[in-house]
Amino acid sequence: MTGSPDAQTSLHYLPLSEQAKRIRFGELSAVALTRAYLGRIRAHNPTLNSFITVDENGAVDQARQVDDAIARGEEVGPLAGILIAVKDSIPTKGLKTTDNSNLLADWIPEHDAAVISRLRQAGAIIIGKANLNEFGWSRPSEADLAPPPWNPWNPRHASVGSSSGSGAAASGGLSSAAIGTDGGGSIRLPGGAHGLIGFKPTHGLVSRHGMDHNSHSEISPLTRTVEDAAMMLDAMAGYVPEDDMSWLGEPVGYSQRLTDADISGWRIGVPWQFICSAPNEPEVEEAFERFLDKLESLGCELVDTPVRGLAEARMANFLVLNAEAYQRHAKSVGQNWDKYGEITRVYLLQGAYLSADDLLNAGEVGRAVRHQLETEVFGETGVRALAMPTSPFVTAERSRRPGEHSRGINACFTAPFNITGHPSVSVPAGFSESTGLPIGAMLTSALHDDLGLLQLAYAHEQATDWHLQHPDLEA
Repeated sequence: MTGSPDAQTSLHYLPLSEQAKRIRFGELSAVALTRAYLGRIRAHNPTLNSFITVDENGAVDQARQVDDAIARGEEVGPLAGILIAVKDSIPTKGLKTTDNSNLLADWIPEHDAAVISRLRQAGAIIIGKANLNEFGWSRPSEADLAPPPWNPWNPRHASVGSSSGSGAAASGGLSSAAIGTDGGGSIRLPGGAHGLIGFKPTHGLVSRHGMDHNSHSEISPLTRTVEDAAMMLDAMAGYVPEDDMSWLGEPVGYSQRLTDADISGWRIGVPWQFICSAPNEPEVEEAFERFLDKLESLGCELVDTPVRGLAEARMANFLVLNAEAYQRHAKSVGQNWDKYGEITRVYLLQGAYLSADDLLNAGEVGRAVRHQLETEVFGETGVRALAMPTSPFVTAERSRRPGEHSRGINACFTAPFNITGHPSVSVPAGFSESTGLPIGAMLTSALHDDLGLLQLAYAHEQATDWHLQHPDLEA
């Protein structure tokens, strides 16, 4: 499904940067924008299943407060009036957080997660809680609390990734942007499959305090443009003393520095041997080749860059995720067996069979690949970023074949950079002619070079028109 001219110019598809500017200068009412999105949700959520919970009254009340503050001449935050869909695993004070599980169907947190507090301080409005696989772990099932979401670009295909509802909400024009979590690719994969920017920051840059203690998963934005992602990261990033994984450094003002770099001459590494080892679909290969051609046209130098251990890092990452998921649920799954979905129980219990030796070996793999990337790839060779496809597959259905999904084959390009902690972004790189679904390409840079990664993604975006195309749900 391709976007029509009307879809491209509609209020709900404006970049959040443009929405925020219009609200700040009194050219757009926050209440009007909120009601426009609520209308979209009422019209299309019954088909897309993007949201589990929608805070209609709360969102309008918050929007009215933004408009009143602007009318009084008060200074408002950079995201004032912007409507954010939040993955329903991230706690939100006073708003149900179900994790799409019958076990938490009625849980209303008493406190916001740290990242939600930061977004609210920037003026953002939480419009609702986005759909996901139960507990963000396993495959989606009709037996979950809410049924799985569908891709707005072609609603005959499922939305991909555990942050699937976040991807559907942002790409379908049901929110200004969305946030989700990426433990093995669950921001970048829906980013690629929904024509969005899915940005996973350096580990620890965005705190998970108030959510859970996960050593590889990053709370991350899903947006329609790179500038939007940078604005979201400006608000989300920051040191939280109570979080032992939080980074002590200072954020750098990402959105103000997108154009500071000239990427001409940047060396972009392409690990061809690893890429070709994956079962890439032909349409993915074609889109990736066009992506590389565009980088070359921008003056980048493409270099074949072998990286040892990426397949092992992918397996090690999921081993650790399995262990941590089981640790969090070990007592509960025994006491509340019937309230967990059948597929979720299977995925959780995998962690019960892992040993201390398994975890220690996985940690060694992650550290070895991280060291190689920092010293040999981003250090000695002068490579500024690695380029890969986002996923070897176009559709969620193909990526969820049970024998492959359980081994993380769909996340073979994304998951290695979770265990290493490197910043990584999926950018739009084309469309599948057979399905109409977007296809993403992925860039990964050195630890804490989030700014350079955004600058490279921004330069690519300015040379393409993928970000100007949107699904036409009315069609």
